[in-house]
Amino acid sequence: MKRIPEETVEQIRSSVNIVEIVSQYVQLHKSGKNYFGLCPFHEEKTPSFSVTEEKQIFHCFSCHRGGNVFKFIMEIENISFPEAVIKVAELGGIDLPKSVTESNATAGSADTQVGQLRQIHSLAADLFHHILVNTEIGETALKYLHQRGLTDETIETFHLGYAPVQQVLLPFLEDRHFPRELLIRSGLFTENDAGQLYQRFKERVLFPIRDPQKRVIAFSGRLLKKDEKLPKYLNSPETLLFNKRKVLFNFDLAKSEIRQHGFAILFEGFMDVISAYQAGVQQGIASMGTSLTNEQIYLLERTTDRLCLCYDGDDPGQKATARALQLLQPLTKLELGVIPIPGKRDPDEYINQESPTAFVKLVKDGQQNQMSFWFSFLAANRNLTNENDQLAYISDILEKIATVASPVARDLYLGQLAKRFSLEKRSLAGQLHSLLQQRARQDFQQQKQQPALVVAKPAPAAKNYQRVEKAERLLLYRLLHSYDVRLKLRETPNFVFVHDQYQTIYLLAEGYFKRYDEYDPARFLDFLADEKLRQQMVELEVENHATVSSNEEIDDCIRLITQLSPLEEQLTALKQELETARRMNNQALVEKLTIKFVELLKQRQLKKSASF
Repeated sequence: MKRIPEETVEQIRSSVNIVEIVSQYVQLHKSGKNYFGLCPFHEEKTPSFSVTEEKQIFHCFSCHRGGNVFKFIMEIENISFPEAVIKVAELGGIDLPKSVTESNATAGSADTQVGQLRQIHSLAADLFHHILVNTEIGETALKYLHQRGLTDETIETFHLGYAPVQQVLLPFLEDRHFPRELLIRSGLFTENDAGQLYQRFKERVLFPIRDPQKRVIAFSGRLLKKDEKLPKYLNSPETLLFNKRKVLFNFDLAKSEIRQHGFAILFEGFMDVISAYQAGVQQGIASMGTSLTNEQIYLLERTTDRLCLCYDGDDPGQKATARALQLLQPLTKLELGVIPIPGKRDPDEYINQESPTAFVKLVKDGQQNQMSFWFSFLAANRNLTNENDQLAYISDILEKIATVASPVARDLYLGQLAKRFSLEKRSLAGQLHSLLQQRARQDFQQQKQQPALVVAKPAPAAKNYQRVEKAERLLLYRLLHSYDVRLKLRETPNFVFVHDQYQTIYLLAEGYFKRYDEYDPARFLDFLADEKLRQQMVELEVENHATVSSNEEIDDCIRLITQLSPLEEQLTALKQELETARRMNNQALVEKLTIKFVELLKQRQLKKSASF
């Protein structure tokens, strides 16, 4: 992989804002000087992921990952440093010379099994797309997509393809010398008893499935001709690239639109997503199964605060909407809504029969909250002039109102229900109160029976450093941020940090300041080659140090490190020996060590007195 010139790296780092780059992957909210969001590297319910704009670094207080903007992109995209530099430039709208981008575009992609699998899927997607749009074999499939209302531009955007009955993919990839074992692991082939490989997708329109970085990782194929013996849709099996629980169709194209509009739209099928995208509603996504998984929910929670369901308007579609709401509500903090499709049509039909403009207006003005949906859904197929149906409907609605957290919202819905049936609001409130008490008792019993499911994992405790190490960390922070402190240390004879990692950072900092006049935390991280040292520096930078220092503070740190550190180490070691002796019930050894411990404490006190 070709080395990117240092001046180019520096130009990119200084030209982008880490907040703007990270915001394209994580929903951030400002709190004080910093920005916070849900960590993209592990699942959590309470945000512990922090971005410090002033220092241009990120840090997660739970999983302890941190670094500058290049490190963030390396981690989240799983790419090398040169590739991350190019990606950051792309995200920041910075043009780079072709000599830089072309030399690193494919470098390293063939070095790993994952890289080779990505190549295979990219080549397969290109081949099937070519067959669809440029060959006679694909004419029938192309005609079908045109009949469904898709334009050539949309077909190109989603890189749709066609897998013919002919075995075209195997020789195409074998000519490029991919090993047989890798072809099997790609999931694009099946193997018969004789060991022969056949392409998995035949006579199907193919929808490439892409990860958030726009890389093809799998396919979903729709039968072109109805066959009762075969599934209408066939997905790739799970591979090193593809885990259906973690992937949302079209999230790669939709994520920026979701952030811009403030909500995502969940459709039932891929064609609904694509038709909506073509109509101008481009924040649509679809799951790879019947309902959203925890991983998919978390992906959305990092991106938005609101999710709207836009399923088919017929009875099965409405029942599917109801099931989805019931499943999602206890699992997510997302505000849930519904976009109902009039006339018992699906979104694709509505767009083609009405107009793209009508669908855009429906999405904008026709959204319902959960309770509005339940008010209409639970009334369906009931005769509300019949008393029995009325009572059943009121009972069901009260059950739904009882799940609403806001007392004000509950009161509003009670008022609507009372007005609809000319009832006393007070009597409905009494019944609702009984339901709320019942739910509270059920929740309490569930907590008693399944404590492991409801007890939150405690946050990691803050690191508790010994006195000498605290002084080392503070002094290291000060010397990096102050020329005067650096000068003072250079004039201190034989000064050495006690712990090796701090001494190493100190020596590297001296080299850094020979090249740069000012300290830049984000730039200094790239100056450190060792990952453990980088993490030490990130943690040091996010600690709460006072902005103003004093000569007394620096002198105290130096004195503690140079004079007291040997005694502190001896005292720490003696404490451990004492604990061991007490566990072994060795009273004679305990007395001996205690006398020695007291003597060391006296020596420390004398040194303290002498230093003042």
